[in-house]
Amino acid sequence: MIKFIKFIWMFSMVAVMGVLLYENVILQPPVTIKIDDIGGVFSLSKNSFFYLFLAVIVVLNGMLLILGTVVPTLPEQFLPIPKRKFWAKNQATRQLLLKNFKLWTKGIGIFINLFIMVYLVSIQIDNGATPKFIFNASILSTVISGLLVAWLILFFAWFGINKTAAEKVRVESQK
Repeated sequence: MIKFIKFIWMFSMVAVMGVLLYENVILQPPVTIKIDDIGGVFSLSKNSFFYLFLAVIVVLNGMLLILGTVVPTLPEQFLPIPKRKFWAKNQATRQLLLKNFKLWTKGIGIFINLFIMVYLVSIQIDNGATPKFIFNASILSTVISGLLVAWLILFFAWFGINKTAAEKVRVESQK
């Protein structure tokens, strides 16, 4: 499971970078971005558009990578998880927390990358780069949002004490 989520996260980063590079080639300047449905439009040069989204991708994924490593090392009173006394009680639980929290934040990264990809494709269509491409960003955004909500709910199930985690820690602490 760990390698699978890491692979999907890396794949999503490569995919969103591929979409961004593809758009950098096919979009004609200036690139217009719709802010809202009322008519708010923001125009950028191709280079500004590329570097803005590149920065967004790198910063968000970098923050999640750092967050996944730093949060589990916080003192018990600052841990933002349910059952923090359980997760902070010894080195074995801390190691399991670190592994699971890194996995959970990489899952959030997958959904963020998917959102960015959907947004980039909708910008591409709005700028007329692919006029006959049928794409409904609202449906995909709704599906991704539903999966993200499920992943956020999984946070409480994953970090609330469950029998599997407690048994795994008990076995590892006996070694």
